[in-house]
Amino acid sequence: MRRCAYHLCPVLVPDEARYCRDHLVVRDHERASSRERGYGTAHRRMRRQWGRRLEAGELVTCPRCGLPILPGQAWDLGHNDARTAWTGPEHAHCNRAAGAVASHRMREHWSRL
Repeated sequence: MRRCAYHLCPVLVPDEARYCRDHLVVRDHERASSRERGYGTAHRRMRRQWGRRLEAGELVTCPRCGLPILPGQAWDLGHNDARTAWTGPEHAHCNRAAGAVASHRMREHWSRL
């Protein structure tokens, strides 16, 4: 068990959860929509196209780790750091780890000032 990640909330949640039930609702309302975060119609269309190719058995290599994305593996449609172009399918873990690394890098930068 660990504490809810919402600011100063003392409620304990299971290790696999991030927020308590009350703050999960609050967090969802505070978060920008998928369209506002850059995942609009064009993104969904591109993801569907790649999904069909992966389901058909096309061998696709994750651009972040260089390993193949196997049938049934979780994947995300990746983009460059500037969010100006898609890089194609990436392992979900690789994609999300890259965002976490970039976020951590920014926190370190601003904490040094």
